[in-house]
Amino acid sequence: MTPPDVHQASELHFARIHRAALVLTGNPWDADDLAQETFLVLARRGHEFEGRSSLYTFLYGILLNLERRERRRSGLNYRKLRILSDREPQRNGTTPAAEVPIEVAEWKRGLWGHVAKLPDRQRQALVLRYSEQLPYDEIAAVLDCPLGTVKSRIFNGLAALRTMMTEHDGGARQVPAYPLGDMTHAV
Repeated sequence: MTPPDVHQASELHFARIHRAALVLTGNPWDADDLAQETFLVLARRGHEFEGRSSLYTFLYGILLNLERRERRRSGLNYRKLRILSDREPQRNGTTPAAEVPIEVAEWKRGLWGHVAKLPDRQRQALVLRYSEQLPYDEIAAVLDCPLGTVKSRIFNGLAALRTMMTEHDGGARQVPAYPLGDMTHAV
């Protein structure tokens, strides 16, 4: 199969990939980087696209792999910085606070901020289903797992999200209702 045209793919799918990256990362700067990196990977490895799924499904797979890699790297860097800061004496007993844009703070308090705290597999399934409106079979293709597994991840993710939001602020009303198709596949 002929590798996809990166420019055409970018014109058709960049907005959707960027939106998913924004939901996954919670801030526009990381989302920009992640979305652009997704299309760079397509440019380098587009020959791997076999056409078994749609191009945007393939792109979501790239996006999720990049986001997972970045989360691991950020966690490692955060732990290293924390170790260094614990060893370094504090100047004047204070640490300057970082400025956080209002949008990022609101996102962290909102529904998607709670979704970000879920395990990767549940979080990815929920983002693809509720942010990107992908059907279950396409989510299965993106995540490279059986359809029943996708339904189980969504069901369990919604249950965990409902619990998390109820404990946090009684906000379970914001959590989508359990899709009927997921009820029979709950583990």
